[in-house]
Amino acid sequence: MTQLEHLRQDTGDLPWAPGGTPGVEVQLLAPPDAQDSARTTRVRLAAGALWAPDDGVAVLVLEGSWSTSHGELAPGEYGRIPSSSGEVTASAEGCTLFVKSYPAGDPGAELPHLHIASAGQPWLPGHGGLRVKPLADDPRHGAALVHWPTNERFVRHQHFGGEEILVLSGTFQDEHGSYPAGTWLRSPHLSVHHPHVEEETVIFVRTGHLNAE
Repeated sequence: MTQLEHLRQDTGDLPWAPGGTPGVEVQLLAPPDAQDSARTTRVRLAAGALWAPDDGVAVLVLEGSWSTSHGELAPGEYGRIPSSSGEVTASAEGCTLFVKSYPAGDPGAELPHLHIASAGQPWLPGHGGLRVKPLADDPRHGAALVHWPTNERFVRHQHFGGEEILVLSGTFQDEHGSYPAGTWLRSPHLSVHHPHVEEETVIFVRTGHLNAE
């Protein structure tokens, strides 16, 4: 059985590399491995840059605006493009994106187009004082934004299929550490934690998509 590992990356400390297209840079968070078949990156487009993903991608907009054939997405909004589309995307003002890339042949590569322009949509009530904004509800490719009010604590729980978090604002905490905005975390299948916050915090979260071995 493959050793299941926790991963943590502080994105502010990672270098940017040329993305193969003028005006595009890539920051690698994690390559594909035994737990996750997707390549996990942040992608940065300069103003006016074009980006044509080689793989199927699921994208959360972090900064700026990102345009696809389905329209423009703002920070906190979510899109998905299948690998067979050959689509060219753009950013008039420049943008930073959180990207999961699935190579051709992977089940995630041909998930259908998705365009979740959620900025104006209301937050839905979650457990305790949490508020949730669902972005996708596929069994293994779901995603959501979760808003934590000040001093909120969540129940101790276990993740079947693991959990992946990107801290968007505030500071997320559990018994294993403290994770300020810009931190990316991946916790393996059957991992356990007891999360809480001391300040208002927003995270992007995916659960149930990691392999058990």
